[in-house]
Amino acid sequence: MATEEYYSLKAKANFAGINRSEFIRQCICTCEVRQRLTPELVGYIRQLSGMANNINQIARAANAAGYSGVHMQYLVVNERLDKVITLIEDDC
Repeated sequence: MATEEYYSLKAKANFAGINRSEFIRQCICTCEVRQRLTPELVGYIRQLSGMANNINQIARAANAAGYSGVHMQYLVVNERLDKVITLIEDDC
């Protein structure tokens, strides 16, 4: 354990009003370890980020030229979003 981690543990145990051993036992019993993101989920998140950028561009174009000019672009992005969301739901 690094020095900084030790002092953090010590401070948290003191704040809770228990000794370090009891604090660690309670952490072990009550903590929830979450799985890391899989490479596939990271890829889906990147796709969603790119699509969010596309949606912002479509919104700007819609504000400038009107909705009818960007309607088809919106439909394409919407379909892609639905596919990515389905992939994420299937992975989780």
